[in-house]
Amino acid sequence: MKKKRLIERTRYMQRLRDLRDQDLIKVITGVRRCGKSTLLMMFADELRQSGVTEKQIQFYNFEDPDVYTLGDWKAVYDHIKVRLLPNKMNYIFLDEVQNIDVFQRLVDGLFIKDNCDVYITGSNAHLLSGELATLLTGRYIEIEVLPYSYDEYVGFIAANPQMFAQNESIAIFDNKKKQSQKALTNPLKTTKQESFADFVYYGGLPETYNLLVVSPKESESFVKGVLETILDKDIFLRNTVYNKAVFHRVVDFVLDSVGSYISSNSIAKTLRGAGVKIDNETVMCYLSYLADAKLLYSVPRYDIKGKGLLQSLNKYYLSDSGFRRVRLGKTPEQDLGHLLENAVYLELRRRNRNVYVGKFRDKEVDFVVVDRSGYTSYYQVAWTTMMPGVLERELASLNAIKDSNPKYLLTTDFDLDPVYNGIRKLNVMNWLLDNKQ
Repeated sequence: MKKKRLIERTRYMQRLRDLRDQDLIKVITGVRRCGKSTLLMMFADELRQSGVTEKQIQFYNFEDPDVYTLGDWKAVYDHIKVRLLPNKMNYIFLDEVQNIDVFQRLVDGLFIKDNCDVYITGSNAHLLSGELATLLTGRYIEIEVLPYSYDEYVGFIAANPQMFAQNESIAIFDNKKKQSQKALTNPLKTTKQESFADFVYYGGLPETYNLLVVSPKESESFVKGVLETILDKDIFLRNTVYNKAVFHRVVDFVLDSVGSYISSNSIAKTLRGAGVKIDNETVMCYLSYLADAKLLYSVPRYDIKGKGLLQSLNKYYLSDSGFRRVRLGKTPEQDLGHLLENAVYLELRRRNRNVYVGKFRDKEVDFVVVDRSGYTSYYQVAWTTMMPGVLERELASLNAIKDSNPKYLLTTDFDLDPVYNGIRKLNVMNWLLDNKQ
């Protein structure tokens, strides 16, 4: 058996527990290899431990060739149907179900049965578009799974200290944030800032860290393989891309512009200036393909003064920063501030209803957040504000906003959470570990 080093994804497991036996299809979405399948397997194990019998659980991974050969949706439906236990709740797990043609009929057919609790996963936004959304309006709930949070990353290392004891530390920064090599050092003993820099740079795909302590090259190959699979299976196989070389140029442009304002027009103009033939509409299509594949998120601008969304110059953030690392070969110290911003965006996405990038008159605010209770808050993000002039610059945008909504400045500095004119400066590592936020 393959050895897996796991931690419980507490946030997601609790949602599955809360939704168990509810008359809803549980739709688990997220980028490939973020942990969706493992989450369902852990939940199925918990069901067994609670007294659910093995015959009440059916688990199908539709990327497994043995399962895929069951046939079309009706053949799969019939295969599952004859194995259902009458007068008992049956738990049906359909992993990467979009690989089955007309999978919507399969899901709907199982859902309407009184004794089926249905869970499905998918790595593409098409899962919740088209016929499925029409058939199941009001009858499903989406659980978006993201790669490891910083809290989960810390938990993984704490739960597996033996993995690191005799291996070279993966720490990539010393206290001055210069690149360094820390040989034969337990990462648990490196500084908190070094460990955090590792997380920001390497990303959160769970298998990244399983492989990283064994072989950095294997870890990099794994992330490259995930990215190639996303492009091949979730984009090229599902969409018409006439010139893949041009598409790859767009991918590189977006990955290199994480946290920067860009538009389809600016991308097309830049590429045309480099001799690439491409128009704005094509770029728009390519960006939508990348977003549908959960590779990146398009975050719209919110006009704080006008209280409305703007139609141009979105920012794009990656579902995992490791994709940028392996694709562009960036070193850790390059654009560290934007990578931090990416990590903060993902955490804000986990915790809140809506996340925007903000504009107030001529000033930019990194994030405008609407929480699940409908309250608004503002966030500015910087790696450090200890250099002359940086603190004043980072506070300027928040100071310009005169409403009474909470305002935060997140940095890696350790300076006892000072408050400036109502703006709370917080250590970002402590903020990420605070599950009450």
